[in-house]
Amino acid sequence: MNRKLHLSKNFKSAAIGYAVIFVLLLCLCYLFPYTGDDWAWGGPIGIERLNNRFDNYSGRYVGNLIVLALTRSNILKAVVMALCLTGIVMLVNKLTGEEKNGIFLISAVLLYMPVTLLRQAIVWTSGFSNYTTSIFLTLIYIYYTRNIYSSSVPKYPLWHIAPLCLLGFVNTLIVEHITVYNILLSLYVTVYALIRFKRAFVQHIAYLAGAVAGTLTMLSNPVYKSVLNGDDKYRTIGSGGLGEIVLKAGKAYFDTVMPEGFLNNFVLNLFLAAVCIAVWYCVKDRLSNKSRVIGGMSLAVIVMYASLSLMNRVGSVDATGALVYALGGATAIYILAVFIFLIILPFAAQEKAKLLFIFGSTGCMIAPLLVVTPIGSRCFFAPYVMILLLAMELYSNIDEAVKAKASLLTRSAALASVAAIVFLFYIYSTIYSANISRVEKAREDSVKQSVVEVCRLPYKKYVWCSDVDKEIWAKRFKQFNGIDENVKIIGKK
Repeated sequence: MNRKLHLSKNFKSAAIGYAVIFVLLLCLCYLFPYTGDDWAWGGPIGIERLNNRFDNYSGRYVGNLIVLALTRSNILKAVVMALCLTGIVMLVNKLTGEEKNGIFLISAVLLYMPVTLLRQAIVWTSGFSNYTTSIFLTLIYIYYTRNIYSSSVPKYPLWHIAPLCLLGFVNTLIVEHITVYNILLSLYVTVYALIRFKRAFVQHIAYLAGAVAGTLTMLSNPVYKSVLNGDDKYRTIGSGGLGEIVLKAGKAYFDTVMPEGFLNNFVLNLFLAAVCIAVWYCVKDRLSNKSRVIGGMSLAVIVMYASLSLMNRVGSVDATGALVYALGGATAIYILAVFIFLIILPFAAQEKAKLLFIFGSTGCMIAPLLVVTPIGSRCFFAPYVMILLLAMELYSNIDEAVKAKASLLTRSAALASVAAIVFLFYIYSTIYSANISRVEKAREDSVKQSVVEVCRLPYKKYVWCSDVDKEIWAKRFKQFNGIDENVKIIGKK
């Protein structure tokens, strides 16, 4: 009876927590301005792309439809953004055992993501529609198949087959590197369950079939043939000899993957390091001397890299020349150290398999980015979420006594989340007000002037492509906001 009461209280507490997060995010997301490509999608250009069935534009059919809808209603945009972000917090928390302070920890690490990631993958509607929705939907399937690591044989209702097939289809029509990941994910789940339980589950096969169908549908768009042939001026993919591909991958690693995927994530790196220290404190006495030495060295690297990440952030270092290669080398060693640390941990086979799956998922999401261009901060939101999932999974393995000793730190995550929300509300309410004012002024001035100046938004680094100082953005700004196309728009310095 007491256990049922305890579970009921936990459920109510979690439900209240998710509701509060949703409401706060709903209000915050409403403040995010439409910028850059949003102006195109929300204007006649977006309708033209739809009427042309996105032919020779992209095979992101679902992602394109999402952004078309979200750029036509700010209320709908805010609701969908809040649902997806709250869903990510909920799924990560549920996947890792719904820890007592899990909601606060997850929320804090997400809220303190790098600004470059925040502005491209969350605030920018065009980025959100592809890069946040895709990882949210993917986490749904990961959560659905979580029981492949349990001791008993999974049981799924037959009516799940059609929804899973649809989910696999949709997940592969949003953004390309997550399309690749979903194919690998569906194969992994199907094969892992087959090996472990000596049977294939039709539900797993349904998702795999949907993912394959979605991938083929995406690749049927002629744009990918243009990319492969080198005829696309905006997008490229690794081609030529092996040497050329390796050089391109190396450049992508040092220029973008290393900083955006790892080094800049200083809060996430510190959180992972802190969790690894706590885990190590709990398990080190269960290891052999050799394993203890190897694990201790790996932990030292993890902690040092987190410190390096923090120093890089505090010092705002503009890495060039030899320093770029040094940081790239340090990042490679860090990745290897995390892998070794996971291998060394004396956990049960299924728990270790789960940890390695999450770690491997991060690599599978990043790997395609080494051979394609362009890539930006937004591409690394899914890996960011997966590393957070890894940290929380490790956290769930910490002894309760150790968690109790660190209760002050975990409760501080709630205060950190509140501070971040207050700060972001101030930033984006200021931006929202300035954006409303500049649009209204541009409309008024366009009636009596042939040349209209449009001010820059404040806190520029918190928004993506918000200026109109280039002809392409000026034209789309006019179309989106219903300003006479004969009026010349110039960006005010």
